[in-house]
Amino acid sequence: MNKHEHDPLISANEEVALKEILTPLWSRRWKILFFTLIITFFAALYLSLLKPSYRATAILQIGTNKPANTLSINDAFNESNASKEQIQTQFELLRSRKFAERVITQLNLVEHEEFNSGKYNDKISFFGDIGRRNSKPAVSDIIAKYQRKLSIVPITGTELVKISYASYSAKLSQRVANQVGITYLQYQDEIHSASKETTSQWLVDQLEELGKKLETSELSLQVYRETEGIVDIHGVVGLVGSQLTELTSETLKATKLADDLAISYQDIQKYAGDINKLSELHEISSHATIIQLRRAEEKIERKLFELSQRYGPKHPKKLAVNAELLSLQNRIKQQVYDIVTSLEKEYFSAVERVNGTKQRLEIAKKDYLRLSRLQNKFSQLTREVDTNKELYNNYLVRLKEADAMGNYKANFYVRFIDKAIVPKSQFAPNKILVMMLTFVLSMALISLIIIMRELLMDTLNSRRKLENFNEAQILAVLPKIKASLTDNKEDIYDVDNRFTEAIRTLRTALLFNNEKAPPKVISVTSSVPNEGKSTVALHLARSFSEMEKVLLIEADMRHPTIAKNMNLNEHRPGLSNLLAKTHQINECILRDKNVKLDILTSGISPANPLAFLSMKRFSMLIKVFGNFYDRIIIETPPVNAVSDAVIISKLVDSVIYIVHGNKTKREQISSGLRLLRQVNAPIEGVVINHSENIDTDKYQNKYYTERNNIIKLAARKRG
Repeated sequence: MNKHEHDPLISANEEVALKEILTPLWSRRWKILFFTLIITFFAALYLSLLKPSYRATAILQIGTNKPANTLSINDAFNESNASKEQIQTQFELLRSRKFAERVITQLNLVEHEEFNSGKYNDKISFFGDIGRRNSKPAVSDIIAKYQRKLSIVPITGTELVKISYASYSAKLSQRVANQVGITYLQYQDEIHSASKETTSQWLVDQLEELGKKLETSELSLQVYRETEGIVDIHGVVGLVGSQLTELTSETLKATKLADDLAISYQDIQKYAGDINKLSELHEISSHATIIQLRRAEEKIERKLFELSQRYGPKHPKKLAVNAELLSLQNRIKQQVYDIVTSLEKEYFSAVERVNGTKQRLEIAKKDYLRLSRLQNKFSQLTREVDTNKELYNNYLVRLKEADAMGNYKANFYVRFIDKAIVPKSQFAPNKILVMMLTFVLSMALISLIIIMRELLMDTLNSRRKLENFNEAQILAVLPKIKASLTDNKEDIYDVDNRFTEAIRTLRTALLFNNEKAPPKVISVTSSVPNEGKSTVALHLARSFSEMEKVLLIEADMRHPTIAKNMNLNEHRPGLSNLLAKTHQINECILRDKNVKLDILTSGISPANPLAFLSMKRFSMLIKVFGNFYDRIIIETPPVNAVSDAVIISKLVDSVIYIVHGNKTKREQISSGLRLLRQVNAPIEGVVINHSENIDTDKYQNKYYTERNNIIKLAARKRG
């Protein structure tokens, strides 16, 4: 039951994660397709320059002449069954360099054009000349090329072998495949004859030499044993090793005891003659006798104190107690001196014990090293004797086997089952398959690069990254919108309905925050330029203007964009003119005819915008505007670029931080928020702009895509 309850949740999470991965691919689908086609085109161009290759195949039977109903390839090598190694040897023999030289020489392949030209055709002279030799190549130069094109493949479960050869010439591939089978039997006979003549004599010579080595090594071992008097070297080394271990442990214990006593001895020497300091040492104060005497001293002192309360200084009882206390203190002093003397003697005894054990340890080390050298030499001589003995026995067995098989004759035969014929069609290059693989692999590689780039980008471009972002509240996620292609100012608010609804969601988040009252003066800033703060500020003001009186102030005097986007004169009077007192308010504020929105552009760009924004007149203007407007939205420069936004943040009720979802780095966001927090700016939260990968409210696509059903209402008249 639990499994069925959790399955929908798991599926939803997997769907979100998969969509975040696939969204970047879909948004860049035309780039992926373009580069994939480019790579595929170059692959096709390269394939068109290659010469066609042909492959011919001959099938041989390698077996024995024994009459038998069932004859397997294992019988080709001995009277019984051949081992896997022997079978594999025959296949490697066909691929061997020596066998290749025979085939090349018999077919005179050195003169063939196959080995004197490159792999490119003559469509382009440059590629046709690549690899073409000016001089005739030697046999050794073409063996490697021959072996790469030759294929020897046994047919499983039979004694048949496929011999295939690939060539740019169809006729040559047929000749080589057949010649390999013809040459195989000749080569086998030569190898068998040569090896049979030399094997026996070689074994006799090796046995004679190994016998001398064995005799010499045994004699050397016996002489060394007698010279050094070795009976059981391993047992002696073990005993000395055990003794060395015991002495090492004893030395460590004695050294530790001496080190501990050395500290006590140094303290005694330091406070010699000072009975009070000596009695405070831990080794003395913790002594059982001292503890008992101290307790007795405390008891007498309490008794003396009680008598002092009742009698005078010369009272007999008090005098008796004083005498008893004095006697006890003398005993304590004497006991302290006795303990000191005992500690000094114990220290000197420990030092002598350390020196003695170290001397014994050094002697044991020398004995162990000497015995180890003897053991190593003895082991070396023993191994040499054992090795020579094993080799001698092995060669003796080989000699007897060679004598027993002296009359054996190889009766292998090679028979063509199917001779190679001239191929009529090429087998390589398979242009369709290569191009399909190139297309698929290049598309997969480019897609993988894009996915890895998206995952490794340190931005807020996915739901997973947003969930791990804890530096500020996420107010809204705004989808990416395309720039308007018209120059008509009336269309500046005509954007994707998903963006409009996301702006309304942001407006709702600002108005219905349970923790505090809705902000009246709002500043909009970002980390760096080109994050869309001007667009967000304009549309947020437009959204608020649907239900209240709103003023949009462009405080970015360095790079103003609102006037330009609305096709206004960039030099029209604005905020800078108001602060400089060159124009009146009614001359600077633009009243939008289409919506209930007032806009105060930046005006003439001053030489020092920060000085203008730091004026008291600016804060007074904000207060004055607050009396006439329900909401004031101020678009400010980027925080990390200049400090204008930091100055303005002190005059507003809320700061909205715009972040480009695909470009702004986490480090830039953290740096900007840190600058604002240093001045206790009222940061409302972060708005993710230009989001391509984050899925916003899905229902908006359903209810706000069809624009034909939307009725545009006329803007309300100003009161």
